[in-house]
Amino acid sequence: MRVSRAIALLLLLASAAPWAGAEDKDLLSLVADLGAVLEWNPLRDTGVIVSGEDRISLGVGIPMALVNYRVKVAIDPPVRRDGAVLITSDAVAALSDAILRDRLARASERLRVSHIMIDPGHGGKEPGSVGTYADSGRQATVKEKDVTLKVTRDLAALLKAAYPDKEILLTRRDDASVTLEKRAEMANELLENTKDTVLYISVHANSTLNTQSKAKGFEVWCLPPEFRRTVLDERSAGGNSKDILPILNSMREEEIFVESVMLAREILVALDAKLGALTENRGLRQESWYVVRNARMPAVLVEVGFMSSPEEAARLADDAYLKDVAEALYTGISSFITRFERDGSAGAR
Repeated sequence: MRVSRAIALLLLLASAAPWAGAEDKDLLSLVADLGAVLEWNPLRDTGVIVSGEDRISLGVGIPMALVNYRVKVAIDPPVRRDGAVLITSDAVAALSDAILRDRLARASERLRVSHIMIDPGHGGKEPGSVGTYADSGRQATVKEKDVTLKVTRDLAALLKAAYPDKEILLTRRDDASVTLEKRAEMANELLENTKDTVLYISVHANSTLNTQSKAKGFEVWCLPPEFRRTVLDERSAGGNSKDILPILNSMREEEIFVESVMLAREILVALDAKLGALTENRGLRQESWYVVRNARMPAVLVEVGFMSSPEEAARLADDAYLKDVAEALYTGISSFITRFERDGSAGAR
């Protein structure tokens, strides 16, 4: 088994004579020396060291770290902050040993996305936003619920054709009413039956009440970094004690947050490449939408256009344009899956 350069350096630094014992080392400097990447959340003072296929989750004041999200390593003393974020050589040695042991244990394993839950916004008695536009001199209307269903059906078909080994699901397949609670619940139930990763993509169309606004374009939303939620309970944490559960929850929460951001970025890049010449890229945005904050997995909400813009409403009523939207979403999701499964990384895992 080949040991990566970063892990080899980690072992070297942990055993080097000038840095023996429990001496402090600046975590950022250590990561730079390793040629690794540090995804650090300053609001939570937690982060993930990304080195090849290995992930080390740790945080200031937390007396343990998590290697590849399954091997717990005691950090005594914990990572601390004194201007810089500091870690001891003893902790680095313990992490190095845990990484090698975990690599042996998972030599034949790969990270995998097993399920993709696609959520067409609104439906049934909830039409969502309604747009109006000129069609051959007459006023026509288009409903958000119809736009989202068309896009997600096309998206599901593309994903099923490309990934026959994955389960592709829709929260609704026709013009049915599905509550927000049920949508999140359907996605979370998938986690009980798989050890792999589930993705959640909710599709909507935007609108503004400002009649003077010329807003148009697409945007992708994920949770703000400061939002706190419970993503692990005693059952999903594998029977870990109540004392350690908050730590595991914080680490898993951070993992999901960063993966959600990476999924959002891949989708945004793909939408821009496909649709950017016709409409505006409104960027990556953050808000605690219900379905996103209640999904215990990487989750994003995509707004594919503005129904309140007559120009954009006309496009959103065009099946050919909606197919382009679906193809862009497919490209972004596929890019995320490729990084996650082939490279063992989606930026944080």
